[in-house]
Amino acid sequence: MLRMGVRRPELVVAAAIALCLPSLPSVLDGGLSPAAGLVRFGIALALCWVAGAVIERVVDTYSRQARQSELRRAVEQARARFGTPAPDDTAPGPPPR
Repeated sequence: MLRMGVRRPELVVAAAIALCLPSLPSVLDGGLSPAAGLVRFGIALALCWVAGAVIERVVDTYSRQARQSELRRAVEQARARFGTPAPDDTAPGPPPR
């Protein structure tokens, strides 16, 4: 399922503000209506939100793969160091008599 949330929404808002800062002087001097400025900010916010979600998804995917790889390597090292348990040692149920 695709999740479009981000962990750090304050960074998304900051990026949207940074994208809209160049148009701020024209809004203040009347060259651009405030409504048009808000529309530009809304579009910038939506684009930054999608970009943040995509970047977060890519980073999460690679970090999950790295954690799984690290875990596999640790298990292999433990098996090499301590030996693998015999099949009888891992059988469920009461111990044999």
